[in-house]
Amino acid sequence: MNCPHCQTKNPPTARFCLNCGNALILKCSICQTELPPDSRFCMHCGQPLIVSTPIDENRLNRLVASVPNPLAKKIHEAIHLLDERRVVTALFVDVVGSTALSEQLDVESWTAIMNGAFDRIAPVIYVYEGTISRLLGDSLLAFYGAPVAHEDDPLRAVRTALDLIAVGQEYAEEIRREYGVEFAIRVCINTGQVIIGAVQENLKYEYTATGGALNLVSRIKFAAQPMTVLISEKTYPFVSPVFECADLGAISVKGTTTPVNVYQVYGPKANPVQSRGLTGLHSPMVGRNAELATLAQLCDAVQAGVGRGALVIGEPGLGKTRLIAEWKTASSADQRSTDIESPSLATFWVEGRCLSFGQGIAYHLLVDLIRSILRSPEAVGEAKTHTALLTLTENLFGKSDMEVYPFLAHLLSLNLTGAALERVKLLEPQAIRTQYLKAIRLLLQTISTQRPIVLVLEDLHWADPSSTGLLIDILPLASTAPILFCLVSRPERDTPGWKLVTAAREIMGGSLTEVTLDALSETNSRKLIANILKIEALPSQVRKTILSKSEGNPFFVEEVIRMLIDQGAIVQKNGDWVAGKEIGSVNIPNNLQGLLAARIDRLPENVKHTLRVAAVIGRQFPRKVLARVLGEDEIG
Repeated sequence: MNCPHCQTKNPPTARFCLNCGNALILKCSICQTELPPDSRFCMHCGQPLIVSTPIDENRLNRLVASVPNPLAKKIHEAIHLLDERRVVTALFVDVVGSTALSEQLDVESWTAIMNGAFDRIAPVIYVYEGTISRLLGDSLLAFYGAPVAHEDDPLRAVRTALDLIAVGQEYAEEIRREYGVEFAIRVCINTGQVIIGAVQENLKYEYTATGGALNLVSRIKFAAQPMTVLISEKTYPFVSPVFECADLGAISVKGTTTPVNVYQVYGPKANPVQSRGLTGLHSPMVGRNAELATLAQLCDAVQAGVGRGALVIGEPGLGKTRLIAEWKTASSADQRSTDIESPSLATFWVEGRCLSFGQGIAYHLLVDLIRSILRSPEAVGEAKTHTALLTLTENLFGKSDMEVYPFLAHLLSLNLTGAALERVKLLEPQAIRTQYLKAIRLLLQTISTQRPIVLVLEDLHWADPSSTGLLIDILPLASTAPILFCLVSRPERDTPGWKLVTAAREIMGGSLTEVTLDALSETNSRKLIANILKIEALPSQVRKTILSKSEGNPFFVEEVIRMLIDQGAIVQKNGDWVAGKEIGSVNIPNNLQGLLAARIDRLPENVKHTLRVAAVIGRQFPRKVLARVLGEDEIG
């Protein structure tokens, strides 16, 4: 066979090129199945066998070399991976009708177009900490979940896809003007398992597909229209609470025995719902009455005109967001309106939420906070946001609105004209920060003279340094205005957002109340299970399985129940939940695998090694046994 790297002809029995020494093993570019040298199609997934060319290798090398330093560091820390099974969300991008397009242009022009396309695609993937695993001809394959894992990898993949379509539309306009041809891409996404090999020093890595995950993502592209995003039924449950999706029905996919449902993604929902929880199954909050009462007392204090602070700390899944939601519902029960224009003295709730990928996005938490004040989420568009901001600042400040409006508009990346533009266009970054601080402080002070404010900052463990620093300077408002600052975070002390926690303790002192969420007791866990399934007499084996796997974590309880329903271990008959088939082995639900993998990846290498050895020994064992296996005297 000819070497795919140097094109030297080699004997049929050769496994390495006699000229350049590269491996001659032929593998499918999608599912990585090893194939006979003369294969034209993959015998496992049916993918045409496009061999990587030197042009592809050069492009991939260039794109991998452009990985931002923070992401490169995370990938290098995952260098220990070797034949590790991971749940990933695969993103496949390809150029529509590339063969016909290339025939309309000379080689140099087509090469320049493709280089330009990939140079625009890669940075978008890196923003959401995806990794590029393959680049062949007119297509690119990226992974979210390996080698770097996040608890929301499907959401990151869909955000990437939507951004890529926007970038692709801009690039298509450039290509139309310069070359007179119609350029378009399409993006397809699927979630499934792969086996990841060791990460090399150049940040490349090998992988082996399992269960047809990559075959599916490459084949559903034929159902996608140009400049659209298509996702599989495996990805849909993870992203449907956040994004508007249309069910396109079932399609036949080569390499699968049954049709596959696919969905087109249009964009973010104007009012996204909480992505966690069981659709159609609900329970009153369990085991948090004391914490809820504590927060209610703080709300009473701020309504009486006294500023306060609250710090809610808890590990993932323990119900921090649910607690805040129940608190807001309880405090607003007797209030007809929470809009800022209401003449009522009802508490004005403002909520800013950090993005999991937002530590590198300057002021992203503050942007969300201002949008909450305006009641104008990003999905409503620039025009409506602009109108809301103008209306608010004119009503609050009258002719003095130019002290606030231009700088908040600049923070929100709104287009400015006239005098407003003149106020911001020549300012240096530090001066802009100073004006942001003055504008936000004045805005909150003015609102608080009309109504008390509860200002909730969620997921501070993902906060960006810019927002963190500015919010530290705003915290002293609680000593002079009826504002309740509620900080919600995981106990992750090495993140930028934790500086806000430390500052709150120092600045607020006795005015700060700390609420720490612990795992539910077994009694409360049993109550939660009974509430969700509306059944007290759950078979003991089913209940034991849920309790042992969830260990008092409400989110884990919900996900294990979801998995048991999917497996048929719990079924609904005549409106009641009853035991179905006998429970065999219970794997970790995909929703939890990303969460756990992301947390494990952040551990030091020696701790990860200890954890892998411990997982092989079993669920429970004496520390001496682990030390003996590790060849150490003692485990600290």
